[in-house]
Amino acid sequence: MLDIEPYSTVLVLNSSYEPLHFTNWKRAIVLLFKEKAKVISKRVIRLVNYVRISFHQTRIETPSRAMIYKRDDNECQYCGSRKNLTIDHVIPRSKGGMDTWENLVACCSSCNIAKGNKLLKDTDMKLMRKPTQPLSRVALDLQKTTVREWKEFVFN
Repeated sequence: MLDIEPYSTVLVLNSSYEPLHFTNWKRAIVLLFKEKAKVISKRVIRLVNYVRISFHQTRIETPSRAMIYKRDDNECQYCGSRKNLTIDHVIPRSKGGMDTWENLVACCSSCNIAKGNKLLKDTDMKLMRKPTQPLSRVALDLQKTTVREWKEFVFN
């Protein structure tokens, strides 16, 4: 019996139980009918055969606005506000700052204007968390998930 929840997103695990990616419920059912996967729960399936994916393929090389917001929990990394968010360069571009995971943070427009093109040491502002590159898109999504069935597959 298929126990996939209709109209849901399904987590696809490798045969070794490593999270691979997310798929829609229709694709999950196709994988089950073709006997390429087995049901773990209503929102999780596991592939029968191991799929080898290089570490380089899973990395998110270029940060996007949406991924920065997700990593930073949609809050300003200086004051914690959730309104009027923008992206701030910790080291401003005018001072050689790049568009990297370690240099971009979610920031409210007030803090962004207050910081301007200054370095943090030249202001009285401090980051709430050090910005880091997530291990992968799937790891970031699992880390931020509210789906109880997916929580056990979060790697810290």
